Amino acid sequence: MSFVSELKRRKVFQVAAVYLVVAWLIMQVVDVVNDPLLLPDWFARVVILLLAVGFPIAVILSWAFDLTPEGVVKDQGSSVVIQSSGRRMEYVFAGLLVVALGTLLYREFSPSEQVVEVVAEQSEQERLPNSVAVLPFTNLSSDPEDAFFAAGIHDTVLHELAKIRALNVIGRTSVLQYADGQTPISEIAETLNVETVLEATVQYADDQVRITAQLIDPDTGAHLWSGNYDRPFKDIFEIQSEIATRIAMALEAELLPSEQESIEKAPTNSPEAYAVYLKAMELVPGFEDAGLGYRAAAVVTLLNEATDFDPEFALAYAHKARLDNLDIEFRRESVQRALTLDPDLGFGYLVLGNLHVDDGAAPEARAAFERALQLSPNDPDVLIQYAQFRWMVGEAEDADVLAARVLELDPNNWGAHYSLGFIPRLSRNSAAAADAFRTATELNPTNMAPRIELALEEANLGNFSEAVAQLRIAEQLEPKEHAFVNARLAYGYSRAGRTEDAKRLFDEYQRALPAYCRTIVCVSGDLETIVVWAYLAIGDDQQALEAIQQLTETQNGLSLWAHELRVNAWNDPILDQPEFVEVRSRLGFRE
Repeated sequence: MSFVSELKRRKVFQVAAVYLVVAWLIMQVVDVVNDPLLLPDWFARVVILLLAVGFPIAVILSWAFDLTPEGVVKDQGSSVVIQSSGRRMEYVFAGLLVVALGTLLYREFSPSEQVVEVVAEQSEQERLPNSVAVLPFTNLSSDPEDAFFAAGIHDTVLHELAKIRALNVIGRTSVLQYADGQTPISEIAETLNVETVLEATVQYADDQVRITAQLIDPDTGAHLWSGNYDRPFKDIFEIQSEIATRIAMALEAELLPSEQESIEKAPTNSPEAYAVYLKAMELVPGFEDAGLGYRAAAVVTLLNEATDFDPEFALAYAHKARLDNLDIEFRRESVQRALTLDPDLGFGYLVLGNLHVDDGAAPEARAAFERALQLSPNDPDVLIQYAQFRWMVGEAEDADVLAARVLELDPNNWGAHYSLGFIPRLSRNSAAAADAFRTATELNPTNMAPRIELALEEANLGNFSEAVAQLRIAEQLEPKEHAFVNARLAYGYSRAGRTEDAKRLFDEYQRALPAYCRTIVCVSGDLETIVVWAYLAIGDDQQALEAIQQLTETQNGLSLWAHELRVNAWNDPILDQPEFVEVRSRLGFRE
């Protein structure tokens, strides 16, 4: 017999065909159960390898043995049982083909798969490219005192990812609302307009940290990447940088050498300093509330402790300089110390830019903001502060572009809407400003700041009853001893036509001012703007004019509050008197 005929007689071709069909069916099963069972990435590769190794073994066995009515026997070169065993093999093969064909048709044309494909196609068209929402890390630490590790590490990973220009990383505030884990991943992705979502857990105990993370495709539920880390806490920086790098690789986003170097650079060599720093950051909200009120003392104490552990901890010095209710010279020294230690610290340049704004140095401020944006191109804080600066120097269109980018990366950040509301205000667009402050209020109904600003815009628009309603709520959200807030509330009531309420809050302001200045440093400039609001609220023109004159001499009128006065954002008739117009014209950046 010819060799081919012998292969046919020994049913080698039939066995090979059956083996391939069975192998294909096995791979379909693995594909289906892989995600629900959370199988590791290597499992499918091992199955494929085993099936590949098994194929030549199956072919060899089919040559040496035969399937007969009596069972599997060694082939004797006889063709007596070929017909019966051959028909049995044909039945098996036919059955497997039917199963395989049915599986193929189901997976190709089932409605659920079609829906997934349509959703995925829409997502590719509409969602931000190379985008990720990093959900708050779940704390699994047994000691409640260690809960700050999960929040701090989550915040650090976000800042590392913000350094990668090719990524679109949703800001921290927009993902915090999903901390309870109750919202489906697909819904989160649709709301935040992202392609992927990162989930992670953190467990800390006895200087050991255990982190598990998985990058998820929200449309299919597949894990694009997963990692498990069980290491000493001193290795936390390596873990954080690897997570950021793995996300970029999974999304096929270009990672520049300078970005990789920055991500891999540890902010401190002291685990003790980093642990204290994370505790400090737990007390720090968004950049829009940098003053921190009476928490500033606790933050400074912790940051001082961190720099005691590591005198070269640049990031801790930069955060000291951020606290805008501290002595201005202390802040300048802190940020210079930070940038001397780390010339590539993006956060340090952001703080430096704001200090230059306060000093009236526009060219220096621009250079600092540009450097901050270069080092942290996707950081919402950088974008917000730079957008406000660009408006101050008359570059409204550029400010709008930066503002749009902020809301793209951090759409649910109340602070972003609040901070960006000042841009249309300074353009005297009360309707747009009111919309921004209203959104901020809806996103954070327990914060008084956006309510006060919304009230001022409602009053500008003639909606006095709504303005008063917002001011009443704001009064209940802030302690009476806050002179800054009392002055702002007093002015809001005066703009809404409530002179008695304005006088009442003015009295509260006067009572609170001494304690306020003892507890929180009355920074030159901020104090003058508080005085201006207070005296405008009760119609004391002379005292208000003197306060503005003092403002031009001490601060040169560079804060957002001073710019409001410069443009008379509220159409206050007092500010339009000739003597006020002249002094207001001196508010602004020096030549």
